[in-house]
Amino acid sequence: MEALERFLEALDLIGKDTLELIEGEGVNLTAAAVVIEQIDYGDMVDLYYNDPIGFAEDVLDFYPDDKQKEIMLSVRDNKRTSVRSGQGVGKTATVACIIIWYMLFRDTAKIIATAPTRQQLSIVLWPELAKWLSGTYADNFLTLTKTMLYMIGYELEWFTTAKTATKKENIAGIHADNMLIVVDEASGVSDEILEALLGTITGVDNRILFISNPTRNSGIFYDSHHKDRDQFCCIHIDAEQCERTDKDNIEMLKRKYGADSNAVKVRVKGEFPDQEDDVFIQLHMVMRGINTDYDDSQPVETIDIACDVAREGGDETVVGTKINSKVLPLLVRKGQDTMATAGDIMFIANKLHDRYPEIVITVKVDDTGVGGGVTDRLNEIKKLEGIVWIRTIPVKFGIPIKHKYYYDTTTLMAAIVKDLLNEFDEQGNRKPCELVLPNDDELIAQLTVRKYGIYESKGKIKLESKKEMKKRKLDSPDRADCLFLLCLPVNVKESVSKRERKHRF
Repeated sequence: MEALERFLEALDLIGKDTLELIEGEGVNLTAAAVVIEQIDYGDMVDLYYNDPIGFAEDVLDFYPDDKQKEIMLSVRDNKRTSVRSGQGVGKTATVACIIIWYMLFRDTAKIIATAPTRQQLSIVLWPELAKWLSGTYADNFLTLTKTMLYMIGYELEWFTTAKTATKKENIAGIHADNMLIVVDEASGVSDEILEALLGTITGVDNRILFISNPTRNSGIFYDSHHKDRDQFCCIHIDAEQCERTDKDNIEMLKRKYGADSNAVKVRVKGEFPDQEDDVFIQLHMVMRGINTDYDDSQPVETIDIACDVAREGGDETVVGTKINSKVLPLLVRKGQDTMATAGDIMFIANKLHDRYPEIVITVKVDDTGVGGGVTDRLNEIKKLEGIVWIRTIPVKFGIPIKHKYYYDTTTLMAAIVKDLLNEFDEQGNRKPCELVLPNDDELIAQLTVRKYGIYESKGKIKLESKKEMKKRKLDSPDRADCLFLLCLPVNVKESVSKRERKHRF
């Protein structure tokens, strides 16, 4: 409140709860709130041009903690700021307030807000802008649309624009005396694009802010905290030390996957991951799947449903859905019998069939142990109802197979997922990510803690079993196994005929 307090002091208004200078009787508002509405734009510029913290508190009613203040001041004072953090620390709210401040007080400002996916911009950042802007003094000057924030009356020259960081041409070509570039989840943005963005900030009052979970131990974001740290103001936020974070969730992750696991280091501690040579799927691969956009306009060609069935009371029954390459949020149940699980699967399948009646839906079930009951019930339903648009595929984990590189079915399925997420093909050429994943903490952890070894007698790769994981005091990787099932390719008919389509559950 320092800037506003100086202003109020000059008007002899410090300590007064109401403003008696307004016509008529006093109003039930604090002097600060009333005066904000009476200050003209020029005075606001004088007050807050160099005071993003005061502006956030006085105008936006946002009270930053020490780390959020550090980010705000760094953007004010430094050309390049790089923030690595755990999750849930309030970084999106901080970014929103910085954008509003910079927009109001930098003449003809141009701001590029970018992230690896549209969702991070449209569903995360943009609602946060609306939250802190709506109903404030700043709302009188700025208009927020689905993809733009602009100064009223200066739409073409004074704006913030949202652009996904997928193509270099999306973010090239914008230059201005006052320009701010915000890169959310910067660790998931390609080095080619980050290089282009860094090359854009050539003006004296140009700024760039990288902010991200540190998911990769290589690349430009990693370098900004290591060999290039002299060029950046580097800020580190540990979610465990932040008051607003979910401490119960943090303790759960530490208990289930280990305080020194990469999942905890990255998602909680805000530390870069260790290079674990014996982990089969590396963290940066999984985050690549999470940070990949999906084109919802493309035609649906394949629909897969998979179910990993719980064997013990503490395990999870997990039902997953994949449409083309996109995995939807997982359905997780505990303590559920096989009949109810079959019902969950049929409910999902029927909804998808109503929407895509031409598609044969493949349902893959972990048929090992109690999972056989789910397979049997699904086949019974299909027979009783004459359903022909579902193909039920029972799959057994941990069965030795004849394969050149992989010892058993579990390892083969994990290798398929790894290949879909891998940045390079077998020839070493860069390729697009072929699997879009939900941002699920436990799925991330389960995929990235599972180790592998070489089956000595045959020289083949073998993923550690659930039993071996439990010896390491790790929970059953039910969500990861469901993903393995989802991505297992099977041969089915391409479409359902009109005659077959009439049969519904």
